[in-house]
Order: sequence, then C-alpha cells, then structure tokens
Amino acid sequence: MSDSVPHRYYYHTYGLQLSSQLELPELSATPNCSEPDIDILTPDVSEVMEDASFNGPWVQVAEERCQLLVEGIARYRIEQGRRILVDRRVPRKEGRLPVAGDVRLYLLGAALGILLHQRHCLPLHVSALQTPSGVWAFTGHSGAGKSTLGAWLHYTFGWPIVSDDVAVIKPEDEQPNLYPGPARLKLWKDALAALDIDRQGLVRDLTRADKYHLMLQKGFQADPQPLRALVLLERAEEGETACLEPVTGVAAFQVVMASLYRPELGKEFNGPARLLRESARLADRIEVYRFRRPWSLDEMDTSIEPLLRHIEGTSLS
Repeated sequence: MSDSVPHRYYYHTYGLQLSSQLELPELSATPNCSEPDIDILTPDVSEVMEDASFNGPWVQVAEERCQLLVEGIARYRIEQGRRILVDRRVPRKEGRLPVAGDVRLYLLGAALGILLHQRHCLPLHVSALQTPSGVWAFTGHSGAGKSTLGAWLHYTFGWPIVSDDVAVIKPEDEQPNLYPGPARLKLWKDALAALDIDRQGLVRDLTRADKYHLMLQKGFQADPQPLRALVLLERAEEGETACLEPVTGVAAFQVVMASLYRPELGKEFNGPARLLRESARLADRIEVYRFRRPWSLDEMDTSIEPLLRHIEGTSLS
C-alpha cells in the first residue's frame, strides 16, 4: 500500500458501519467494508464553514452540515449524515498536545450524535439495560443518576448494558429497536467506590472532574433490542419513599422529548414537525414511567425495590 493512502479502520456502532482514518478502540471492529454508512476522515478543516446560517464561537450550522470547535482538542465538521472530518490542527496552549482519547471522546459523543440527527434518527440520552422484561432505558437531567442506576443494576443482577450515554431509535423500524453505542459506562467517583471498582487507569471525563469512563469487556448487549420502557428519574424529597408510576398521554410525550440528545440540533436537521411526530410515535409504542427515589447510594438497594418489583412482575420469561 502506498504511504500516501491513509490506513482505514472499520467499526460497527448504532447499527451503522464506519470506515475511519482514526483508530477507535472504543468501538467493535469489523471486517473491511466497501460501502460504509459513515466515513471518518482527517483532512484540514477551514475555521469558517461556508454558507453557515448560524455562526457561534464553538458551533456553526448550515444545511446538512455542522461544525464544532473543541478548544485545544480538534475541529469537527459533520456532513450530510455521511462524514465526520476531524482536524486536530487547532490553537492550543504552548507545550500541550491533544490526547488521542480526548479527540475520540468528542468524536464519539457530540460529533456522532449530530450525525445521527442528520440521518433522521432519534438519539436518546439514556442508560439502558436488558432486563428480564426487556430493555428498560433511564433518562433525566444531567446528574439524575442514569449511569449510576444502570451500573448498579448491571453489577448487582448481571443484566447486560445496552447503552450508557446515547442510544438510537430508527423511526423506519417496524418496532422501536434501541441500537447501542460504544460499550462503556461513565460513572462518578462515589459510584465507582460504592461498586468497588478501582478507578486507577480509567479515563477521566473532560467535562466533569470526578467522572470516569469505564470500558466494558463483557456484559454488553451489542445487538439492537426492542425498547420496552423509558423511565424518567427524579430525586425524592427528604423522607419521601421511592415510587414508580406510569406516565401516559402528553406527559409521556414530554418525557421522550426531554430524553433526546441535543434536541436543538435535532430540530435543525429534522425540522421541528418531524422531531415532534417521531417523539409522539415513540411515546405511543413503549411504556413510560416516572421513578422518584432518594439520592443516597447507601439507600440504593432499598430505593430500587419498586422498580425491581415492576420489572420482575412483568418478566417476559
């Protein structure tokens, strides 16, 4: 092979085949693919995106294109749901070189999430597991405990992780299958300690000082599975007991909308009407719940009892 031809790596994630000029150890490697769904390339990327309808210091948006600048890390241009261009030649503090893991963190997070919107998918910001009654996904605001609850159920009961952070619904499927992303967990330091997981050697999350990335070597459900339930996590008031209650109608639709990953960019690439329509359709096809529980990790075994009773009571086996 000529030195002028960059080496390609091939991967599978979110039900899509990727060809990449960057090595991505977080993803599942596959044989060479002649017609990948997504190309990840490493050319020069101009600072200004042509014909952008929105120009911010870190984000630029145009029709079927979006560009992100992560200061000191890389510039990412996402095009037509088909390509992500990664340019690591960006200004940074003298003497600081970009760490490959940091470049991949934003590539597999924000950049790939935007590309999924460009492909008219519904990327959900959830932690999800394969339970005895099907796939249950947990959502909520940042810090609501999605990853902590998912990890607790995974390590306590051995339920396979389907996704942590982002998973995808493809509206064209006859049933609402949930397509997994990278096989990893993002956990706070206190959650790692409670689960007796050594954080030595784990990658620290760039946006949160006490959160770490844990790659899963086993216990990961890599194939798409039907989504059974979506659960909104809420913090109970002091002295309030944990409870799980079904949510229907407009409230269920609002839970789905709130679970979308970067919905503001979803509206740019899908149009508000399509995003609303597909979210309402998903809310009608799955069970939706609100789960209020105490926040203390010391009370986790007790606080998850209402959730466990319902999951085990509706077991598919």
